[in-house]
Amino acid sequence: MVTNQNTQLLKEIYEASAMGMEATKLVLPKVTDESLRGEIERQAQKYKGLAVKTEKMLAKQGETPDTEPAMKKAMLWGSVQMNTLVDSSPTHIAEMMISGTTMGIIDMTKKLNQLDEADAGAKKLAEEYIQGEQKNIEILKQHLGSV
Repeated sequence: MVTNQNTQLLKEIYEASAMGMEATKLVLPKVTDESLRGEIERQAQKYKGLAVKTEKMLAKQGETPDTEPAMKKAMLWGSVQMNTLVDSSPTHIAEMMISGTTMGIIDMTKKLNQLDEADAGAKKLAEEYIQGEQKNIEILKQHLGSV
């Protein structure tokens, strides 16, 4: 049971990181503010690093991450396109990123609470994800009000 919870938690972390990478990839072409662009690129690298760590931990358990659901990716793409069609200002993009990041924190916190028998390594990685997302929000807040 514990191994199953480890695997579940690690797969959740991987999926959250993969969706973060996808979101940053979709948003970047719409970002005109260099400071915001640099921040989103930094976030993309953090997501990638976390995904790689998670993949390695899953491999040690003889597991591989699940592929990203096509429907989730399509919904994310549609959401980014619709949300930036009328307003692609740095403030609006920062708001979008903060909103998605907040959802990621909520989802990961739920999983961490539900999968409380996962080992310390998996829990630590989930906490690292949450702390990284909280830091991302603090940095993105600086872009609220930018024109």
